Amino acid sequence: MEQGVDVNEITRRAQRHWMEDGLVELMLGLLMSTQMGVYMLAGALPVGFIFLAQALVLASTLGIVAGFKRLKSRVSFPRTGYVAFPKPTWKLRISIWGTFGTVFVVAEGISMLGPADKDWLSSIAAPAFAVFFAVCCIGGGLRHKQPTLLWEGFLTLLFAIILTWFTSLRGISAVGALMILVGTSMAVLGGFRFRRYLKANPKPQETEA
Repeated sequence: MEQGVDVNEITRRAQRHWMEDGLVELMLGLLMSTQMGVYMLAGALPVGFIFLAQALVLASTLGIVAGFKRLKSRVSFPRTGYVAFPKPTWKLRISIWGTFGTVFVVAEGISMLGPADKDWLSSIAAPAFAVFFAVCCIGGGLRHKQPTLLWEGFLTLLFAIILTWFTSLRGISAVGALMILVGTSMAVLGGFRFRRYLKANPKPQETEA
């Protein structure tokens, strides 16, 4: 009896192909650290600078995404071939929007609480975000067989411990610092992975017709 085609495995194989060069981690890490860094810097400046921060975030996001696509087309695809990245399923899209919606509702709820409640919630903001992000990284690493995602999950928990026990940062400041650290480490891991990828997959020499 012939075995049926495992569509889910084919989808995961395409996703692993997209992630094997490290550019996905490099892009996500740069986006996370750059965007949060700009907003944290803008938070220390007068209110009028928030519009400049939004413009910088938009410009940096477009630049990083454009660079990612250029590297994929000019560097990765000529070495290991092109595979179209599967579009996100409706289940994944609903999960992402549900997560952002929950974060927004929780943030609005915290703003309506008294000082004592805010102090308690601000002390667990970074650890809670770290646990959520670490679970996503570790789960994704196991699902897609990506060791660097496993490392990123453990590094996220380590950063949260350091920020909670050894600094006075709390609330949104702690979460912002955590996101910058996580994004930077993710970009560094992606950069090392991209370097190994280039060594393991030299570009084929073009031959004259």
